[in-house]
Amino acid sequence: MAWIGRKKIAFVPVYRPNAHPPDQIPDNWSDQIMRRVIYDPDPATGTDQSLRAYIHTASSGIADLDPLITAMQTVDQQDVPPNALEGAMGAQLRASGCSAAAIVMLGGVGAGTALVGGFWARFVMVEGVGVWAMELMHCLTGFGDLYTLPGYSDYAKGDLGAFDEMACNCGTHPTAYTKAAIGWLDPSTIATYGAGQQSYDLHSVGLVQPPSSGRWAAVRLGAQVPYTMVEARQKVDQFDRGIPAEGVIVYRVQTSSPQGFSQNNLVPAYRLASLQVGQSFTSDDGFKVQVNAAIPGGFSVTVNNTLDTIVPDVMFSPASVAAKRVHDAGLVPQFTGINHTGAWVSSQSPVGGTAVPRGSIVKMVLHTGPTP
Repeated sequence: MAWIGRKKIAFVPVYRPNAHPPDQIPDNWSDQIMRRVIYDPDPATGTDQSLRAYIHTASSGIADLDPLITAMQTVDQQDVPPNALEGAMGAQLRASGCSAAAIVMLGGVGAGTALVGGFWARFVMVEGVGVWAMELMHCLTGFGDLYTLPGYSDYAKGDLGAFDEMACNCGTHPTAYTKAAIGWLDPSTIATYGAGQQSYDLHSVGLVQPPSSGRWAAVRLGAQVPYTMVEARQKVDQFDRGIPAEGVIVYRVQTSSPQGFSQNNLVPAYRLASLQVGQSFTSDDGFKVQVNAAIPGGFSVTVNNTLDTIVPDVMFSPASVAAKRVHDAGLVPQFTGINHTGAWVSSQSPVGGTAVPRGSIVKMVLHTGPTP
């Protein structure tokens, strides 16, 4: 699923006549909900904290919403399930073109929830835009929470926290991993590291995407799950002003689920390091990330794999000698051509001096006769 384009969303105010503590119906409740959705200026800064501003900004204009504020409904329950009005009202809202609906309640914080990949969400007026956004993103993208294991919601222990909306519901930008998963970032803007020393100019994830030519939204290290992601973060707007620090974050993705669901009792994603200019980090699988400099709108980094090995130059070597040198370098020799006494290497791939991961195959073509 992906939240692409403009989605019509119903917001249903719900009053509980016997709630504890009692619900206090505000004046112009519908207008207050509309304010939260379409234009909600921060009293201190004047910046728009509305739900629509968040969705439009975080998605770089890919996603939008068209709000429908319904008449107030009465449900005589203390804990109103998010789909309590499914029945006739759900059918009516779907028939009117709504892609999702949210029960908006009175009362204290902690009511935010949603049917992931479903139609209904629920939250309360006093909760911030991050809760409203997260629950509707659960519905419209089918993406799950990134803090699904007990004890994970601790930034000091690797919680992505305010670096990802789906880990904090605090109205921050999602990471490049999450944005790509929900269709808000083109996967082609995430570089894939191969081998050797490579340099990348990273475009801060909170800025308008895609990056300009020559820049990347993130770098992926590793071809299979688990893999490592590297991205730049800055306090570029009212939504990313709450990130813990500006710089480059390095985090591990441990799920192959397109919806970010936990697998093998592992948290889907967790933070490995937050780096400033001049700092570096080496992961347990050998990837070293060095932050070289701040650039306009991001940071320049260098990546290499400390576990890489250099391919030996075995050109014109006898087959037996070439095989031993390649094997001793931690690589796998693979020959084509006739391998008998006197055969020598006439070409090799990769060429000598190339940095490759240990265990890589070195292909060699054998030839007989005089060497050049």
